[in-house]
Amino acid sequence: MKNGIKNRIAKRWIVCWITVVSLALAGLAAYAAYTNLNSVKRVVSTQGGNGIAFSSNYLNLTSAQTQKYNLKSIYFAENSETTVFEINVCNYVHNDPSKVNENDITYSLTLTLVKPDGTAVTDSFPLLAVTYGDTSMAFSNGMCTAPARTMAGGVKCVDTYRITVPKEFMNTVNISAVAAPDSVSYQYTDNKKLGREFTFSVRNASVTTWTGGFIETTADGYDGFNYVIKGQGKGTVTLVWDNENLEISKVFLENNGLSAVEMGKKTVLTIEVDSNVNNRYEIQFYKKETGIYTDMETVNGYVDFGFMES
Repeated sequence: MKNGIKNRIAKRWIVCWITVVSLALAGLAAYAAYTNLNSVKRVVSTQGGNGIAFSSNYLNLTSAQTQKYNLKSIYFAENSETTVFEINVCNYVHNDPSKVNENDITYSLTLTLVKPDGTAVTDSFPLLAVTYGDTSMAFSNGMCTAPARTMAGGVKCVDTYRITVPKEFMNTVNISAVAAPDSVSYQYTDNKKLGREFTFSVRNASVTTWTGGFIETTADGYDGFNYVIKGQGKGTVTLVWDNENLEISKVFLENNGLSAVEMGKKTVLTIEVDSNVNNRYEIQFYKKETGIYTDMETVNGYVDFGFMES
């Protein structure tokens, strides 16, 4: 009888021991999963989340080997001798300034004068000017390279270059602008640089029309796409897009005091436009993890554009 009691006690002790061990292992597994999850989150935040922490208001991310850049039009007011625009270079994800590059980025901005057909322009233009703050930079043989600048890691940085363009550039001279990291910093920008080619023309104030469309010609190699709305006159622009495939830039909405409305699988945005105030909007749409982006024809099909004149 004593042996029976001992056996029952031993069995109960074994059951309790197994239960304790199981709970302990479960706790270790949960802790390991938690630790691994946090590790993944740290990696994501260091890399800047859904994008590369190197951006610009006008320049597009492109591979280090790219030599041909997307075009952007800058307009002159009628009878104006010059026009002015600014290029910003930033060390954060364009869609989310809170996602700052954790590493120092050293880069140089180079501006090159070219004809619309791509041939070099080496002429001098007295009214052509480039400034960074109080520092002026000159063109020599059709090229201006700003001194290298370093944006400190972990701190939001924005460098602004102001460019004054003479009327002689209208339809005759373009400016190719490239912000290229140095050999060390390329590893912190996913081997990407920033580039764009600017064209110049006069605005026809008698026409009232607004248009919208993506500027990319291929859907490969991008985290998102640039959608440009531009035009003349006053009215209301309406954008409707497939929110299962595209997400609009939060920064664009915040900077312009706009809000979009979700309606099931579609999102609607209305913009009251007036070319006397702003004649161009450049919107970033970002890819969704479950989206389909086989080609730009597919991507274009995700957005509907409408304009109604006031």
